Amino acid sequence: MVTLVFVAVILAAVALDAWVIRPWTEKHRPRVGHSHDAPIEIVVPRTLFFHPGHTWARLDDDGKVTVGVDDLVRTVAGDLSAVELPVVGNAVRAGDRAMSIRVGGRGLALAAPVSGTVAEINAALGKDPVRLRWRPYKEGWAFRVTPGDGLARELAGLVIGREAERWMRSELDRLAELLDDDAASRPLTGALAHAGDRAWAFFGERAT
Repeated sequence: MVTLVFVAVILAAVALDAWVIRPWTEKHRPRVGHSHDAPIEIVVPRTLFFHPGHTWARLDDDGKVTVGVDDLVRTVAGDLSAVELPVVGNAVRAGDRAMSIRVGGRGLALAAPVSGTVAEINAALGKDPVRLRWRPYKEGWAFRVTPGDGLARELAGLVIGREAERWMRSELDRLAELLDDDAASRPLTGALAHAGDRAWAFFGERAT
């Protein structure tokens, strides 16, 4: 009950501020090499909680939490070769590896934003990774968990609304700088396929 009240207060505050926040679809010209001819869009829905590991969480009406990958990962990953999802019934812990994506021959581990037991996976995403590329916040969701008792505390450590928007802008700028350092003279869209180790480490690449 305490968790539901906590989340309800947060979402109500976000809704009241909707005229200021608005879903962010800013067209950002990345500083990646000398290729500045293709602006991109990074979407930050105002009612989702975002984890520093670039996953998101949404509290659903049935009390479960839906988890997915944010739009920045979707953008820089480009064409995915695979999405590996957790096993239903397994426990996941906030901040620990819960799923991974593959871009070419490299794998990127992504952390769970909250702890709980995996209740459902998006099997269609595992079979067809393009769902993540085009609709990361809808058809591209990854899995759902039955959260633990620490949900309120974990959500309080995530970002939402304008804070999430500011954080995403900062992350986009930092990543663009790393890609510049890697001399990847390409658009930010799909940049991971050609990026060096520093850019991969930005997302916490794990050996595969």
